[in-house]
Amino acid sequence: MNNIPMRDSLVLNSHFQPIYSLAHRRTVGMEALLRASENEVSLSPLEVYQRYIRRDERVAMDLAVCAAHCQRFAAAGHAQRWLFLNVDAMTLSDPDYATQLGEIIVASGIAPQSVVLEVLEQAIELDARLLEGVALLREQGCLLAIDDFGVGHSNIDRVCSLEPDFVKFDRHLLRSAVTQQRTRTLLSRLVRLMHEIGALVVVEGVESDSDVVVALDSGCDLVQGYYVARPAAVPDSDQLITPRLDAKWDELMNRELLRRKLNRRQMELSRQAFVQTAIALMQGSEFEVAAKPMLQLPDVIRCFLLDQEGRQQGRNLNSGRNNIGDSLRFSPLEDTTGAVWSRRAYFQHAIDQPGVLYMSEPYLSMTDTRICVTLSMAIEIDEVQHVLCSDVLMPGVGRSL
Repeated sequence: MNNIPMRDSLVLNSHFQPIYSLAHRRTVGMEALLRASENEVSLSPLEVYQRYIRRDERVAMDLAVCAAHCQRFAAAGHAQRWLFLNVDAMTLSDPDYATQLGEIIVASGIAPQSVVLEVLEQAIELDARLLEGVALLREQGCLLAIDDFGVGHSNIDRVCSLEPDFVKFDRHLLRSAVTQQRTRTLLSRLVRLMHEIGALVVVEGVESDSDVVVALDSGCDLVQGYYVARPAAVPDSDQLITPRLDAKWDELMNRELLRRKLNRRQMELSRQAFVQTAIALMQGSEFEVAAKPMLQLPDVIRCFLLDQEGRQQGRNLNSGRNNIGDSLRFSPLEDTTGAVWSRRAYFQHAIDQPGVLYMSEPYLSMTDTRICVTLSMAIEIDEVQHVLCSDVLMPGVGRSL
């Protein structure tokens, strides 16, 4: 691979960092990263681009960098892999420049379908010219990735409007998810949201054992970072990468199996106590007496009773283990007497199938903002249909998020 000399003795080189598919257990893409030097002194990409203030000069440099990356990628023979190519939004914002980029890709011998154009999410303002440039290259077959999503003022609407093929989550989002359960939960939900809009998710910045575990647990599709492989002219092969990630995957699966086993036992105890409470209510016991088996369990938050229209009958019966500080902070939501929960899935499922115990998906409790599941069942009390409900703390989540 010959270096490509630029004016002022500037030399552009390329390093590539593997982007690894967790499901396929192999590298499916390479992100091209600029490595520049002048008179044998290394320059950062920022130092290179800062030399070019005028728009035409900056775009010319951007196209030259893209050309260097494409030539080296083609020469390396990365069959069945994508080339992730960072492109300045300024380049894409002019259809003429976008056309030149398309010509550079074709001239290098790379199929446009093998090129993923990476655009910084914060640089996108959804102006008509940028959309036109992106559309032009996508018509040729190029794919689109939104880079650094989750940092600064990220905008879901902006992402949806561009309909990217990939969304790359910023490394700071992963760092936060490693240390904060709230962000870890958010990370998984953001992955699902991106899947719903039709984009695959790349988690960047995977650098440590903890990063790997959180990335694997998030449900993301692809990972990238020093733990996977460092950028290099010739990066690590899958023979080196796969054993590293397999070991972490096995560790996570063993941990998950143990967690599920404990959770099943915990939820089974809750179900048994719930059925006891339901039977006692149908036999005429007072609600406070009937609910005692449920409220004695450590992870049960509350029990409550709804009429056949979803309106709450009386107050919540709380377990008594609620944090006093939480009760004070959310006191405006504490009294749910007369509240209508008919839109909740746990009510609708119970009404549709009387006598069948239903457990909801995990959700945020409106009463005290904890992640919980709700057990529910439609039963007859004095020949009138009611729905018995019990909120149970989601196993492993702990106190309020």
